[in-house]
Amino acid sequence: MLMALTIANLKMIARNRQALFWAMVFPLIFVVVFGLFRFDEPLEVNLLVVDRAQDEVSEGLIASLSAVERFNVAVRQDEAELRRELEDGNGIYVLIIPEGLGPRLAQGPAATPVEITLLYDRANQSAPIIIGAIQKFIDNTNQSIVQAPTMLELRPQGVQARQFTYFDFVLPGLVGMGVMTYSIIGVASAMALYREQKILKRMLATPLRVRTFFAAQIMAFLLLSVVQAVIIMAAGMLLFNGHFYGNFLYMMALVVVANVVFLNLGFIVGAVAKNVRAADGMANAISIPMMFFSGTFFPNENLPKIIATAVEYLPLSPLLDAMRGVALDARPFWEYPGELAILGAWIVVSSVAAVRVFRFS
Repeated sequence: MLMALTIANLKMIARNRQALFWAMVFPLIFVVVFGLFRFDEPLEVNLLVVDRAQDEVSEGLIASLSAVERFNVAVRQDEAELRRELEDGNGIYVLIIPEGLGPRLAQGPAATPVEITLLYDRANQSAPIIIGAIQKFIDNTNQSIVQAPTMLELRPQGVQARQFTYFDFVLPGLVGMGVMTYSIIGVASAMALYREQKILKRMLATPLRVRTFFAAQIMAFLLLSVVQAVIIMAAGMLLFNGHFYGNFLYMMALVVVANVVFLNLGFIVGAVAKNVRAADGMANAISIPMMFFSGTFFPNENLPKIIATAVEYLPLSPLLDAMRGVALDARPFWEYPGELAILGAWIVVSSVAAVRVFRFS
């Protein structure tokens, strides 16, 4: 009876386009979006140089800058025009090489430092990174000009490390997000619909045991959440070269444990909501803030300290911490006892709340 009812529930879910959207399409949209953006690639820098010196030293300096990866270097003569372009917010950087560069450097250590001016837009958030890169280049050039004797020699020895990208960080977050949104929204909508159509009330008059009905519901959603997680991981790894270094079964175990919490939350919302539309709104009001605050797309350390501490106790936060440990650090899930304890507490509390608030009419 339980297996037949579970299969029937899976068929009902498959016919529900909205349910399938939240289960499969919605998380995959995020996978595609974050997979297409190249957040880890170095920035392209348009560096325009005003060469007042026009000697061998300045030409060598410009040639060296042109060899730097991601630097698009061009020599321009009209400084006033470049300042106007910069004020217009074109995102350029203007390097001004002063006159007499070669003769002044020829004086050796006794010469006063030569000031090379860099003009940039203060509103450009990438400016500190670019300034640091150019400063490093200038420092290296200084060392080569001084021509001090070599006292220390670096012997590089490369070590092959695991590759991590921003997409690798996001991918486990998308798995957790998909499990959460579908479980909460799907169950809440389904329960509200059953109550609205008097299905739950009629069920009390049938020989079907209530616990069998709910067990079948939970099993159907658990099975679908595992399939959903597999599809998200496969899409990220096969289409966008996402990395996964851990045990896949450990990841699925976390999916199942967390899904119990989110299913309970869905039952609670479905019990409180008066109709399907209200259930959808309440479920979104719970899942969307949790999605952003719990570190799905970026580390929550950037939040204010009080908020960052508070969100650590939301069910999605410990889930994502454990998932990223399994996926990226190849650690077993039981090495996250704190995260598992929080999830366990949520299972107990949410189960008690779901039993108490749920009603059939």
